[in-house]
Amino acid sequence: MTPTTSIDSLIRAQLVELLEGGFAPNVILLREFDYKKAGVILDGLHFSGWILLGHIRARHQTLLKFMQDPEHNSEIWPDAHWPENHVPQSEQEWNSAIDAYEAELGEMIQIVKNSSNDLFKVYSNGKTLYWAAMTALHHTGYHIGQLKTIGRQLGVW
Repeated sequence: MTPTTSIDSLIRAQLVELLEGGFAPNVILLREFDYKKAGVILDGLHFSGWILLGHIRARHQTLLKFMQDPEHNSEIWPDAHWPENHVPQSEQEWNSAIDAYEAELGEMIQIVKNSSNDLFKVYSNGKTLYWAAMTALHHTGYHIGQLKTIGRQLGVW
């Protein structure tokens, strides 16, 4: 293995670890969150757990589209989508949203793992696949932290 290959492999492995949530895996935290409490908006906040999940997914989908076809999906940071409905209608709707997030995350991870994808190629919008992956993990991590805080206040953890 050449030094470049080992650095490339290391970067990809670390990105995957962080996309999954590092020491606090995002999918596990979402699945632990009680859907009956996912619609509660605490005093002083403008979002519930359900709204956070919808917002995370919307941004994730935009970044994933870019990663899937970067030449034709240059619009990567549109206005933030905040769902209007703050309560999941059922446990099935909550779980389906988590399943969809997990599948989208899996697609993103496969793109990162695929060594034929140049993580550092700069596209017409000035961004790279590496930037998109880092943005996804940073954005998701921020909001998962909020979800964790809400969950603690509501007695989930």
